[in-house]
Parts: sequence; structure tokens; C-alpha cells
Amino acid sequence: MGSEPIDATGAVTEDVAARRPRGALLLRHPWRGRLLLLTVLGAVVLLLSTLAPGLVSGIDERSGDLLWRWAAAQERNDERRLIIVDIDEAALARFGPWPWPRQLLAKLLHRIGELGPTAIVADIVFPDPRPDDGALAAEVARQPVVLAQIFGLPPATPTSSGRLQGALDAPACRAPLPQANGFIANAPDLKAPTGHITPRIASDGAVRALPALVCHDGQTHAALGLMALVRAAGAAPAFELHKGQGLLEPPWWLSHRELPALRVPLDRQGDVRLPYRLDRRAFVSVSATDLLEGRAPAALFSGALVLLGATAFGIGDFVPTPLGGAIGGVEVHAQFISALLDGQLPHTPVGAPALRLFWSVLAAGLLLATCVRPRRLPPVWLLPLLAAVLAGLTFGLFAWLLQTHDLWLGWADVAIFIVLSGMGLAMFEHARTRLERERLYRNLSAYLPESVAAHIAFHEVRGLIEAERREVSVLFADIRNFSAYCEGRPPEETAGLLHAFFTTATRVVEAHGGVIEEFVGDAVMAVWNGPIRCLDHSARAYAAACALLDEARSLFPDPPPPGLEPLALGIGIESGDALIGSFGPARRRTHTALGETVTVAVRITALTGELAQPILLGEKAARLLPAGACASLGCFLLEGLRRPREIHAPAASA
Repeated sequence: MGSEPIDATGAVTEDVAARRPRGALLLRHPWRGRLLLLTVLGAVVLLLSTLAPGLVSGIDERSGDLLWRWAAAQERNDERRLIIVDIDEAALARFGPWPWPRQLLAKLLHRIGELGPTAIVADIVFPDPRPDDGALAAEVARQPVVLAQIFGLPPATPTSSGRLQGALDAPACRAPLPQANGFIANAPDLKAPTGHITPRIASDGAVRALPALVCHDGQTHAALGLMALVRAAGAAPAFELHKGQGLLEPPWWLSHRELPALRVPLDRQGDVRLPYRLDRRAFVSVSATDLLEGRAPAALFSGALVLLGATAFGIGDFVPTPLGGAIGGVEVHAQFISALLDGQLPHTPVGAPALRLFWSVLAAGLLLATCVRPRRLPPVWLLPLLAAVLAGLTFGLFAWLLQTHDLWLGWADVAIFIVLSGMGLAMFEHARTRLERERLYRNLSAYLPESVAAHIAFHEVRGLIEAERREVSVLFADIRNFSAYCEGRPPEETAGLLHAFFTTATRVVEAHGGVIEEFVGDAVMAVWNGPIRCLDHSARAYAAACALLDEARSLFPDPPPPGLEPLALGIGIESGDALIGSFGPARRRTHTALGETVTVAVRITALTGELAQPILLGEKAARLLPAGACASLGCFLLEGLRRPREIHAPAASA
């Protein structure tokens, strides 16, 4: 029968691995592929947050800075509960450079005290003893003053100066309170309630948080803002520390036994996140010069909390904050005290990771739904667009929760995951679509010419005639006596023979530059200079006919089954114009070659048995071959045609 292996059913076998489609996960299990992709992207974002936490948190912090600046720009009310007494450039020009004599500072405190404030909070440390400390110490003792001291937090170099004051009886030094390794305190003669002004310096140098309590040598010290409120209320510094309850509460709460309205949320490091809701112009600031020279309005200070600080560049008390790159430290404490008075301190809730995970899963679900839901835009465009919208919505939700509910959830890692998921799913869907089209193309190319299969796979089908007139050479090869052979033979055997013939014919035709256009029953129609251009199409068709004739002899049974005529191959060739393309409605198309050239090739194939010639050529095909390649057998009236045609045969056989 031939060289092609035939299985038990008579069908020619193929390599199973060669028929296995590429991208099985994308084509057979797309949901597994999508979920695996999202899982990998989630792991990548988690790894990024673990290995480079500053990158993700940096995006969160800088976006938070933008929100604080926006909120400050919307605030139109002045903060009258808190008055800043500013040692500014004008004061230094009037009373001399810093540090001032302690007698002059005592006079400043005396003038402030005369105006009736509830407390005088000094954002200034006086570490060095001076001969004139007595006057300042007496005024500090006489007025409701809160002094400042600052601690050194690791990895700062340990240093000590002055004498620490204001240690609390409770809470005890334990987690989450930070441990200080040094301090700068006031001179021993200056005795008053004291609060620390220790900031938390972020990686970019900005001050966005400060420890509410600091431990040093087993003793706890409260922040200046907390001590200011306690002193203004005339209460004892009786603070309590306890864990938060519920997903939306902070890890820790700092409260006061006598002031139930004072509740300060702390993070896992014991820090307070500082809000910057007020514009710098919202704070009422009075120059120390006006107070020392008696020009300050008394009504402004009466019943207010006074914050004494310095904004002169010569003193150098400037820090970067969300509201600017060089803000006086006194304004940081003013923002903190104002937020304490309003009870509006932002915090990161315990359930922030779970809430971000929930939002990530919800967004991923929306992206996955977009992959299968009917849509006008393809996923390759829609998914990144939807991901960008969801990322923007994530930031909007973060901003809304921060501004209205004082919840700092963070959004950068979620937005990064959403954007990566949108892009990744878009690439996944694009690759899956390409693989589906390639699979469709491979399947179609098994039934149609490759160029036709590619056009069907990658273009929309239309119910129009899509054909082109070309000068072609048509070869029609038919197995003679095949119908008689099929009678009484098992269908598996005849199918195996036909399959072997079609396989051989395809290989021979394509090797000679032609294209199999149709398998018709037990016949093959091939075309040259149709989908594939070639100039010597007639010569190629003739060479293919000779090669196919030689190889077909090895396929047919020899000797034939008893009582049957031997199988033989008849081949007809003609050249001329033909219309090649697709025809029929959009729901049922066919691709073929039409025209007189095709009809002549089919009809002269039927003459091969009558003329005992395996290969016959039409008059135009013979004319295109070299002289002497074929000989005329005369003119014949072909079935269904009205004009006789001259028929030729290869010269050797003729």
C-alpha cells in the first residue's frame, strides 16, 4: 500500500505530540491561567512591598502630602484657640541674635502671662545653665508654662544635656513605646511640666509622625502637645495605654483618665500620624517684638493656648513637612495640638491589610468578569483602561477615608497590583486570542490553502464574492476504477488508501510550488499561480503530474484484488484564466477555482482512460511547455463543451 503507517482502523497515524496545540493552559484552561497570573502578580507585589517597603510607602506618603495640601487649601477658618508667639527675624533684629538673655525671655513670659492664656507652651529647649536663670526660673514657676525637651532615638548617637523632667507615673515603659538613647533637656533650675518634641524623620527628611510617649531609663515622657492640653485643662498627666479593638481601630489607644475626649491613636511603633489640615495662614502668629513692646491685643490671648517658638532662619528650627520644605518646628506642634483639640488624628487601622486585600480581590474580580462579558472593546484595550479607572478609584477611596474618617489605609500596593493585573490579563487575553486564531488557522489550513485559511482566521467573514481573476495552471488527478475497488472492500481500507493518496498528492504538489485547492471524491485539484505566484506555472504543474504518477504506483495494490481492474491514476492539466476565491453567504462559504480552464482540466482527465494516457494536457498548457515536451493527439469535443479542444500527451508516452 505504501510508506504511510495505518492503524487498526485503517487510518494513517500521526505523531500525537506534533498535533498537541501550543499554549494548552491558555486555550484549554483559561481560568486556571488567569487565576495563576493574578496569584503570581499578587506575590510579586507582596515581595516588592517586603523587599522595598520604602518604594510603596513612599508613594503612599507623597500622595498623602498632596491630600494634606489640598485639605489645607480648602480650610478658610483661622485657628483662634491656639496663638503662636513667634521669635522671628524682626525680633532678632530688635533685641539681638539668639540665644537671648534669660531675663529677656522671662520678660516675654511675663507679658504673655499678663494676657490670660490657659497655658504657655515653649517649643524651645534651654539646656545650658546661665547666671541669670533665676529670673526665668521664677517666671516659669509663676506662669502655666510647659517646657520642651528632646530625645535621641536610635540610630542617633547617644548624647545627654540638661536634666530630664516630667516623667509620668503611667503607663510603664513597654511595647510599643520607643526607647531613647539620649536627650537634651533644660537647665536644672528651670522646673515645670515638660513634654518632648522628638520627631520621626522619614526617609525623605519630612516630619509626618512623632512618638506620643518616649521611654528613657525606665521612665515615660509624653509629647509636648499632650502635656499642653493637660496643663491647659488643669489636669494631672494620668495617661493610659491599651490595645485597639476591631478592624477599624488603631493598634493602640492613648487616653487620659480625667479627659475622656483625649484619645490618641498610635501605630505599632507608638507613633502619632500628624495631620496637616490647616493652612499655615490659618494660625494666628504674633511677633515676640509686639509682646515685649506691649502692642499685642489682650483679647487675642485671653483663654487661648499660647505656643512660643522660633521661625527666624538664624535659629535654624526648620523641618520639611507635607506643607513645605522648610517649615518652622513650632507649626508642626501647632498642627498636632489643633488636631488634638478637634479629636481628628489619622491612624492606620489594624484591619488595613485585610481591607486592602478585599479591595484587591474585588478589583481582580471585576477585571476577570471583563474577560468574559460581552463587550465592544477587545480586552487588550478594555482591561488596561478599566485597571487605570480602578487604580484611580482606589486613590479616591483612600483620600475619602482619610479626609472624612481619619483612616490611613494605604493604596499604592493595591493600585500597583490592579494596574499590573490589568496589563497582565490584557497580555494574557491577547496571547490567548492569538493562539486561538493560530489554532483556527492550523485547522483551516488542513482543509483550505494556507493563504485562504489565514484570511478566514484573521479577518471578518463577509457574504460577498471575494475572488480574483488569474492566469493559472490547473491539475486534476483522479483514481481510475476506484468506485469498483470500493465495492465490497471494508470502508477502513478504502479510507486508508484514499488518505495515503491525498497525503502523497499534497506533498508532491506543494514540493512543486502548487496549492491543493480541493479534494473531490477520489480526485485532487491543484492550482499553480493562484494563491502562490509563479511564472512557470505550466511547467511546474507538468513536473508535479509526472512525480505524482510515479509515486502513486506504489500506493495502489499490485496485483489488484481478484476480479478487479488495477487502480490507475489519470491526470489532466490545462492553463488559462480562472476566478479563484470565496463564494456563498457569510454563514456558509466555499473556496474554489472557477472557469473554463478548470472545466477543461476535469474533462480531459476523464479521457485518460479512453486514450490510455495517464497524463493529458490542454492546448494552452501544452503551448506553454518547451517545444517537443508533448505531442498532439488530435481535437476532441469534451463533455459539456461546444468547441473541440486539441489534446496533448507527453511526447514519450505519445
